Amino acid sequence: MHGEALVERVVAAVRRDGWQSCDEPMPADPVPLPPELIDALRLPGGRPLPPSLRRWLAYDSAWLSALGWYPDPAAPALDGRALSDTTDLLYGFDGAEAVWSQMFTEFETLLPGRCFPLAGGSDSRRLLYVGEPDSLGEYPVLVTDIDDLPYVAVMYPGLDVYLAHQAGVLDLDLDTYTDLTEHPEYGPRMLEHAERTGLGPEGLEIQDLYADQDFG
Repeated sequence: MHGEALVERVVAAVRRDGWQSCDEPMPADPVPLPPELIDALRLPGGRPLPPSLRRWLAYDSAWLSALGWYPDPAAPALDGRALSDTTDLLYGFDGAEAVWSQMFTEFETLLPGRCFPLAGGSDSRRLLYVGEPDSLGEYPVLVTDIDDLPYVAVMYPGLDVYLAHQAGVLDLDLDTYTDLTEHPEYGPRMLEHAERTGLGPEGLEIQDLYADQDFG
């Protein structure tokens, strides 16, 4: 199950049982968007919405608004933020912690696309990255980690699989952030994103960005 079909199952599960493992609760009253508004929406760079996001917005726009995607759930503007600005929002970096923000800026040469914050994690956080879509038109969900050095990796092959995991539709045993690269169903899409983002199948720490450089 992928894309719209998988999110259809997510919507049914959330209506029936609510979120199963999500840190950010669903709003009490979902705000569905009409088809004509969804059709008019574009991601940064004029890119079309992935099938997963189209189906989710037809069910609810309020949850993504609560996560910080846009202020008005009835009139979303999908502008996104740079990676470093998104990590600022997710971790609450300011003052003495600004060094973390500066280090995530270093990843933006590799990841120049815009990002949208998602729920989940403490030292690790999740975000939707709008770079190159995979063969199904889905964009990757990345994980960032600050437990040691700044780290970024592809964690889910799209919003579809992320939402399904949060809703308990998929029982995914993730011992590491990148375990889905070996998943029989989702591994091929994970590897597409690993290559297209340049993060590789295991992700990158900040020092890996300079592994091939000769500093004399």
